[in-house]
Amino acid sequence: MDIEQLDNPLEYIPAYLKIIDKAGNLVPFKLKPMQADYIKGRTHRDLVLKGRQMGMSSGVLAANSHWFFIHPYQRMAIITHDNETSEFLLQNVHRFHRNLPDELRPEVDWSSSSRIRLPKLDNYIYIDSAKSDSVGIGHTLNIVHVSELARWPDRKARQLWADITQTVPMEGFITAESTPRGRVGLFYELWTAAKRNEIPYKTFFYPWWWEPDYQLPVENPFKPTKEEQSLMDSFKLTPNQISFRRLKQQELKELFFQEYPESDKDCWLSNDIGVVDPVSLKPYFSMIREGTIESALTTWKGPIGGRRYVIGVDMAAGYAKGDFSVAAVLDTRSMEYVARLRGRIPPDVFSEQVYNLGIKYNNALIGVERVGHGHTALRILLEKNYPNLYYYVDYDDVTRQTVNEPGWKTNVKTKPMMIAGLVAAFRAQDLISWSENLLDEASGLVWEGQQKVKTFGGGHDDEWDAVSIALQIREQVPIMEESRAAVSYYAR
Repeated sequence: MDIEQLDNPLEYIPAYLKIIDKAGNLVPFKLKPMQADYIKGRTHRDLVLKGRQMGMSSGVLAANSHWFFIHPYQRMAIITHDNETSEFLLQNVHRFHRNLPDELRPEVDWSSSSRIRLPKLDNYIYIDSAKSDSVGIGHTLNIVHVSELARWPDRKARQLWADITQTVPMEGFITAESTPRGRVGLFYELWTAAKRNEIPYKTFFYPWWWEPDYQLPVENPFKPTKEEQSLMDSFKLTPNQISFRRLKQQELKELFFQEYPESDKDCWLSNDIGVVDPVSLKPYFSMIREGTIESALTTWKGPIGGRRYVIGVDMAAGYAKGDFSVAAVLDTRSMEYVARLRGRIPPDVFSEQVYNLGIKYNNALIGVERVGHGHTALRILLEKNYPNLYYYVDYDDVTRQTVNEPGWKTNVKTKPMMIAGLVAAFRAQDLISWSENLLDEASGLVWEGQQKVKTFGGGHDDEWDAVSIALQIREQVPIMEESRAAVSYYAR
């Protein structure tokens, strides 16, 4: 027996492991292109993003089982999102082991619904579901396969991930694979952090066309749309693959791009309790751009003479691990979100920056949320005689008089207006925004009950609030003079 063949999973798996095919036959495990690509490039810390039913769980399981069957002293864990998948993967391990050649089959002295032990190698496998009430990891592991992490309950996902990362040594293997499910939660956070090189994990993205079976006969005559032709040219897709795509788009509508992703940017759609319909956010993913960054200020478009701007301000304490202070600049005519101040900055310093930002953008109308540290900004802006400060108009039931107070007042009446205003702007695509962080925050807002909104998984909503305030105060800006200035500008 060739030792090199035993050590090489790309040779060992098709030679010695067996699976049941779609026809119900026991056959050699012939690696699909995606499975082989992953195994060839895998490291000790991997994240895999893929479409539905592409066989990645089985591919990871085969690679890990190969290592488990030939190396001693291995502790392997497989944790999935539900009990059914756990049982399926356990049966696959049993099938792999049962159909090995006699000389390669390690002895098993006991097994249960969740564990298998190989006594001579001193190895064991632990399999469980993230839905289990008893799942826990308190010992060193060498191999961990995390399946469909995006579908795990958030609190349990974070605790289990913390346990896993503390029990697997750096020479061990951690693989987390999942289909996307909303721009919130642990898997999305890990993926984006890895893409930014903030954590030492390798990312593998497999769009749906890596699956050879995702094809359908072509209806004649076949006439691709401009978008379809672009896909065919860019990724060498066939008419049969486009035919499959058309069917799935008819079945799933916009959620096609989540279940059968084509990009790792715009596939994070579904969020069952989300405040913002994720489908309405999808067009904005292709608009994301970094802008010009100067310290805490990001500028996507500079001020234009004659234009009117509004600035919504949400203030925080400036603590190193606290919320952010954000000032969002909105062009009132074009509805372009053109600039943003964002940082954990002391309130007095941030207030000075807001003053300068307002002057820069043609003495923009500034609306500062009146709660908490917003009073600091209002005091400084008033002391500096800022020429265009927003005043909230309210009616005092006691004195029966109209009251004008500087700043935006968030209360039970205005909060629903803020939420509805920005949700509607996204849905109608009235807002023009290039901010990735705004998309992250919008995706992370979920309903708590029927009226209360909270952030998912400890996220932030500071930029969301600032843009919401800007949209609300925009309604009070006169547009006639601005419209004339805009016509003059575009006539140049």
